[in-house]
Amino acid sequence: MYYKAGRSEIVPRPQLYDFLSQERPIGQYYPAAPKWSSRSQSVINLLCPLITKEYSILEIGCNIGRNLNHLWQAGYKNLSGMEISEHAVKRLRIEYPCLAGIPVDIGPAELSIQKYDNNSFDVIFAMSVLEQLHPDSRCLFKEIARVARKYVLAIEPRQGKCSHMQYPWDITSEFTAAGLTYIDAKPWSVLWAGELTRENEWEEEMHAYDAFLFKVNQVGA
Repeated sequence: MYYKAGRSEIVPRPQLYDFLSQERPIGQYYPAAPKWSSRSQSVINLLCPLITKEYSILEIGCNIGRNLNHLWQAGYKNLSGMEISEHAVKRLRIEYPCLAGIPVDIGPAELSIQKYDNNSFDVIFAMSVLEQLHPDSRCLFKEIARVARKYVLAIEPRQGKCSHMQYPWDITSEFTAAGLTYIDAKPWSVLWAGELTRENEWEEEMHAYDAFLFKVNQVGA
């Protein structure tokens, strides 16, 4: 069993896939499926002034669907997801019946996203997912930039983390190199709904995370 730890060497990519595809991977399994989530509300708090309810939204690494459910309940119904774990997607369909009909691609995001045309989704976002992107899968940054139409949001560690299953990506550099325009980065804490307590889904390690917002450069603009 592999899990987040202090080891510095990066595991081979197939090994990372196997870990993330487990039914209950340590650190990735959530026993509860909240109907309302402060964590998920942070996405809406940032995006709401920029988008309409009609925008198409893709979440990279949607897990059991907490964020997508929260968006749905807030009126954003044009939703899609990508998730490497078939077990997590099964739970998504059960825990959140409103998401039963939304498309969710099962498999590594860097592979799933390749089938989409340029500018397929108005918004693409990821939450604590890109930190686990294997160095051999760096192409995902360019693919996200290619497939997004208007905005990209990434809530990830500002300095990056390094372990055998985490890679310290420089989120701003990777996405600007892929052609996106950097807009802003805010501490995740300032977007949180309510108190920063464990009862309200907050963990101390989240102080290390920022919400990075990028805009897609329109051709001919």
